[in-house]
Amino acid sequence: MSDEYAEARRADEALDEDGANQMAFRKMIYGLAGDDVDPCECGPVEAAERAIDRVDALEEENEQLRQRVCDLRDQTEKMNRGAELYQTVARNSAAKRDRQAALVLKHATKVTSAAGRQEYDGSRIQDVLEAAEEKIHRTNTYAVMEKAEQLVDNRDLCRVQKESRSSLKNTRLIVKSPTDLPETVAGVRIHEGVLSG
Repeated sequence: MSDEYAEARRADEALDEDGANQMAFRKMIYGLAGDDVDPCECGPVEAAERAIDRVDALEEENEQLRQRVCDLRDQTEKMNRGAELYQTVARNSAAKRDRQAALVLKHATKVTSAAGRQEYDGSRIQDVLEAAEEKIHRTNTYAVMEKAEQLVDNRDLCRVQKESRSSLKNTRLIVKSPTDLPETVAGVRIHEGVLSG
């Protein structure tokens, strides 16, 4: 038994029952009132009032914290919904870009030239996609070129040829040996027969 409790035990034994109850009550009241209440400066009634005020203040603070937790939970749920929407839009955008790149590659396998390769600058990509009823803004054609190169994953077959602004040629997608391209790209079957021209 610690010295602190031994001393309390001796104090209890020295008191009669009423004195022990009164001492316990005083300790409880002063304990609830907090460290800022000095038993020498106020009696048990004032200490009890202070204890009640302290408990009320703690309940109010607790309620504010509960409300704050609810607000934060609501904010988190809204942010999660926003993130899910953003991720859905990003996935849809990526899938759309994959499909557009696959349609350009499909066009390359259908149309062959004497050189056995096809070149697609931004205008030609736009024409090919519009013919396939895929809307694309001119500024997104470069992303389609990069996506096509990424999907084929073989620069000997398909690569983006970047050109400076001062160059006479535009940046373009070069598809060499279109017949050697994969059978399916991004879920689009790209080999369906060859046209001349």
